Amino acid sequence: MNNKLMFVNCQKCGEDFVREECQHSIQERSLKGTWVIEEVLKAIEKGYQIIETYEIWEYDTIQLSKDQEGLFSGMMNKFLQIKQQASGWPKHCLTDEEKNRYIDAFLDREDIKLEFSKIIENPCLRSLAKLMLNSFWGKFAQKENQNKTSIVRDCGEFFDMLTNPSIHVNTVLPVNEETLLITWEFREEAYDVSSTVNVVLASYVTALARLKLYSFLEKVEERAVYVDTDSCIYISRKGLDDISTGDFIGDMTDELNGGFISEFVSGGPKNYAYKYTTLSGEEQIVCKVKGISLNYKASQVVNFEKIKDMVLKKSDPVSVLSRQLRRTREHAVVTVEFPKGYKITSMKRKFYEDHTSVPFGFKKIKY
Repeated sequence: MNNKLMFVNCQKCGEDFVREECQHSIQERSLKGTWVIEEVLKAIEKGYQIIETYEIWEYDTIQLSKDQEGLFSGMMNKFLQIKQQASGWPKHCLTDEEKNRYIDAFLDREDIKLEFSKIIENPCLRSLAKLMLNSFWGKFAQKENQNKTSIVRDCGEFFDMLTNPSIHVNTVLPVNEETLLITWEFREEAYDVSSTVNVVLASYVTALARLKLYSFLEKVEERAVYVDTDSCIYISRKGLDDISTGDFIGDMTDELNGGFISEFVSGGPKNYAYKYTTLSGEEQIVCKVKGISLNYKASQVVNFEKIKDMVLKKSDPVSVLSRQLRRTREHAVVTVEFPKGYKITSMKRKFYEDHTSVPFGFKKIKY
């Protein structure tokens, strides 16, 4: 919706970014889209109603039993084993007995055998294994019609490309008197379907991950102050359940190792900062902003206090001098220095004056 991943309560409010109380009809509010069945079942559980169904895809194999080899089981289990071993021992595993108990529990829960001698903290190896696990799924949803580059030295070939109705020539770069570098792409109706793309598999991976995250949000409800793909920052209160942590796949981990956040501020998706106190009583500040490398110079402009000031006082955007390595059209690699604007973004939800937020189209129940 609006070229963004948005979760709304009203189709029309979301499309038009309506920040007032929703006045649309049920027909206007209804969401039209494509979902995997697990998402539909969850929506029905939460009170949604299906008004109309256009098409359903059903597969012969829906759920594998534990003794069956899945489509990617071998590959996934191998890199999950490497990632888990490179994460090191959990903090509660101090004795050999506790370590062996952890290995047995992981085998019982995940059907993956960890090797005692290989469980050593190795951030680089862990990062590599994580990359192999995550980037693999993105290929299934990769854009099929990618730009292509051709080196042309023949006038007839160049003319054929310009007159070919199935392709669109994007750029023509003269290399020398005899050579052209041409970038082009197929027109939408003409490109070949890739054998590596499967949007159903990609949809299931992302949908089930969202539902897993949602299961944590159901526990904390309005106490959640920020969520991302695999993380949740929430307010802990006496008498109310906290999100449990664990050592297994799908379990949350405590990123602060027993510390707690005293102040948190967010300027939008992947744009937040917080102060936290460690177990030893030391106060630390974490600031993360997507697209801006917060080196010493940049952190003098964009930091916890600045983000807090921009959110609470709605102060003006700021500019940060950024450096990037870029490739020119001539394929030379250069360092480019340019100003990059930083501002608060709040386009995906409706915000109130007290800084609480709800989905577009949210309506309070009137008793």
